[in-house]
Amino acid sequence: MKGVALLTVPRSGSEWLGSLANATGSMGCFGEWLDPDHLKFVARSYDELESAVLKAGSSENGRFAIKLFPGHLRETREKFEKDFLFETLKKHEIGLIFLERRDRLRQAISYYRASVSRQWTNRARGTGAKAAYDFAEISRACISLEDGYSFWSKYLDMLGLPHKHVVYEEMFEDPTPFLEAVAEHMGVGAPAERPASSIQIQRDGLTEEWAERFRSDAAANGIIDLLLEERPAVRTLSNLRRFFKKRPLTKAYS
Repeated sequence: MKGVALLTVPRSGSEWLGSLANATGSMGCFGEWLDPDHLKFVARSYDELESAVLKAGSSENGRFAIKLFPGHLRETREKFEKDFLFETLKKHEIGLIFLERRDRLRQAISYYRASVSRQWTNRARGTGAKAAYDFAEISRACISLEDGYSFWSKYLDMLGLPHKHVVYEEMFEDPTPFLEAVAEHMGVGAPAERPASSIQIQRDGLTEEWAERFRSDAAANGIIDLLLEERPAVRTLSNLRRFFKKRPLTKAYS
């Protein structure tokens, strides 16, 4: 099977880019298929998971697409003792695209706000909760996102995996290079015109206000304590399994 894995972190613009490819109907179906909430299925074995993910991410022409965050691989590894990406690369012709967002601060603000409201896209209902400005939480989000980007850089470099690197800000102006890369990997024709997306870019004046306030607070008070702080472990089933196996616990925002 031919396909593409989009490697990135939350709030990088991956949902929007994926929706453009999905709209063609011939470039697979990008989604966070390793997340049971997105897959709408709880696998009991790795083979069940793999089968369900390949089905969910495939378009009618047999092309496959998936969006991966480091946490997706971590959770799958913890549950099934398998690296989904590594296994998939051995069995299928999967092209890799590494997506980064250059403006890390606004990405972190977006991530923090969405983590409170649970409204990850304009289509999601969320909880209605509104985030209040929090210098420490935005800082922790920045650190988490940097850790995620670092994970992918190390993964790709240490395995020597060929990949295409794209930057969200550049793709926002013209997503053609992304769409052409996906089309090339999948062996299908690239769209002649930009496909219509159902995703609205979530951007408002509050993000700009918080970005200015954050820079001011950082300049006045420094950032070292937050960079050096010990992050608490998160209460998840994955960490419960780690505890019983005497493995290091996953920290908050990692």
